[in-house]
Amino acid sequence: MDERTLCGRARALGLSRRWRDASGRMHHVGDDSLRHLLRVLQKEEAALCDAPLLPSLVVTEVDRPTPLPLAVLRGTGGFRLELENGGSVEGFLHPRDEKSCTLPAVTLPGYHRLYLRDAMTTLAVAPARCCSVAMRAGRPDPRLWGVAAQVYGLRMPRDGGIGNFGAVESLARQAAAQGADALALSPVHAMFAATSGQYSPYSPSSRLFLNVLLADPLCIFCAHDITMAMHAQKDTVDQLSHLQDAVLIDWPLAAQARLRLFRWLYDRMIAPAPPAAMTEFITAGGEALRHHAIFEALHAQETRKGPHGGNWRMWPPALRCPDSEEVRNFARLHAVDVAFHGFLQWMAATSLRRACEGARGAGMKIGLIMDMAVGVDPGGSQCWAQHEQFLTGLSIGAPPDMLSPSGQNWGLTSFSPIGLRHHGYDAFIQTLRAGFSHGGGLRIDHVMGLQRLWIIPEGGSPMDGAYLAFPGGDLMRLIALESMRHDAVVVGEDLGTVAPSFRRDARRHAIMGMSVLWFQRDVDGAFIPPCEWTAGSVAMTSTHDLPTVAGWWLGTDLDWRERLQQAAPRQRQRTTIRTQRQTDRKALWSALIAARGMGHFPLPPVTPEGASLVMDAAAHFIGTSAAELAILPLEDALGLVEQPNLPGTVDGHPNWRRRYPPSTHPLLSRPDVSHRLALLRKGRDVI
Repeated sequence: MDERTLCGRARALGLSRRWRDASGRMHHVGDDSLRHLLRVLQKEEAALCDAPLLPSLVVTEVDRPTPLPLAVLRGTGGFRLELENGGSVEGFLHPRDEKSCTLPAVTLPGYHRLYLRDAMTTLAVAPARCCSVAMRAGRPDPRLWGVAAQVYGLRMPRDGGIGNFGAVESLARQAAAQGADALALSPVHAMFAATSGQYSPYSPSSRLFLNVLLADPLCIFCAHDITMAMHAQKDTVDQLSHLQDAVLIDWPLAAQARLRLFRWLYDRMIAPAPPAAMTEFITAGGEALRHHAIFEALHAQETRKGPHGGNWRMWPPALRCPDSEEVRNFARLHAVDVAFHGFLQWMAATSLRRACEGARGAGMKIGLIMDMAVGVDPGGSQCWAQHEQFLTGLSIGAPPDMLSPSGQNWGLTSFSPIGLRHHGYDAFIQTLRAGFSHGGGLRIDHVMGLQRLWIIPEGGSPMDGAYLAFPGGDLMRLIALESMRHDAVVVGEDLGTVAPSFRRDARRHAIMGMSVLWFQRDVDGAFIPPCEWTAGSVAMTSTHDLPTVAGWWLGTDLDWRERLQQAAPRQRQRTTIRTQRQTDRKALWSALIAARGMGHFPLPPVTPEGASLVMDAAAHFIGTSAAELAILPLEDALGLVEQPNLPGTVDGHPNWRRRYPPSTHPLLSRPDVSHRLALLRKGRDVI
């Protein structure tokens, strides 16, 4: 393939030959990289080459004419639109240009059926904007606040070493009692029951279902039943007690103990007489839940055969298709195991629903904000069941930038633009509905992926990648439609390399961005006053991937990077980094005291006591921001030094394993925590 043909094919399939980094520099993608990426994309194109006259789903917006292919304009050009509410509209298509015609504007949002002379499709009519914080608050100038927490790190009595949805409900009620209107959670997507060593919440098996290890059995069983189940298993009581008291989660050990407990309860108390509520849940879950439950049982069987069994693409060909006769036979022969995984999803969904109801019942105007990971493990349940709608054979990540000079390969995959269009965005809509179904909001990780994603040949380096375009307009409209149907706000994690037009488009659809303290700086390095932060965003001190305020002040993040050789090895450069941090401390403290109207106040020392003062001021600082919603991570509310995740390392740092400190009193009732929340709340009262 010559260069001209190569560029033409790349352009036709949405691959960008050039891209601009965060500093404004232009980069070019090499020919070899394009060829590798095109091999995968062209296979997808060939597999889905029989395009119908109309796609199975046409996405549009209320009060706007909808362009359609000119080929549908036959005869009189008449159409009939059967509305979701039972009504109907009839009319005529109008020629637009030599390639298209238009359907007149529709005023009612929803999924409607459009009938033409020779074709039929679903018309998804989206509202112009997502549900907003103002809508949830019931007033035009909201200044709400909340906290954010890593679910697995929460503690409850006898929790066996992993936080659960019962702890989420408890925390939500505590936060609501202090005046909070939102509780943002780490992702709770389904993982792999058979391989508990895979525990990063951002590398799920499926975003359609829940991590069953987070289920709270008390939503189904009484305390006596659970105690009986614990004592029925040899050494379980002592083991669970040890796991519960640990500072770090031992995921393999804790997960195995919890699943054994759940299996004992299921076999003796559920399987003999399944509750009607569970049966109804499984029936409502339909084919998607059935496929996931079968996958979990099948994945366990294949994993026992060897290391390659954890990846369904290495299974015997007949087991790679969820609807094959061999898979159906497996499900019949292992019906008890399949039913057990259906039970686990029911228990997880029931306990999460209770947490959501508890948050709203305690007075939160938004409630739980769930988190949707940017992608899924390519060897997981969702790719197995919906592989035609995913980029099989490609990984996603990020291009080289100042923080990651070699780029990032996340080892995940995501939706295929070709597959999504062909299947009427089915997998995307299902994923949105799963994310919105339990909370008052949804955070979309790496939200820029709605417009473009950095894709990498499987097994390749991030340097071999390129940007792949996505139908961002359609995806944002579908988000707005599902947001309004679920009465839930949308937060987009928009940190990193962002295309110039993306934030403008996101704002138009009321998808809130994130204003994180560390990045709110002007060109001279000064921290921007909070009154100048973006109103249509969520103000935060930090995120799970960044240093806590105390850790940043103490330089703990620099210590970690030096220890893991992520920092410059030469002493001169290390000294420069430390000197720059001290300059940044002065700049931050200057901004913090200005926001509190404190005048001159001495720079706090680089000690735990000094970090505590800075944390207090930072809580008030984000409270006074112009953002409609301010979120304080629980790590900063507690004044913790260590961050949940350190990007760029797998084993060197205890990512996703830290538990919040034990407390004899409710966590948010601690005097230091109550004080910080009061400062945040006071900042929110400033107009």
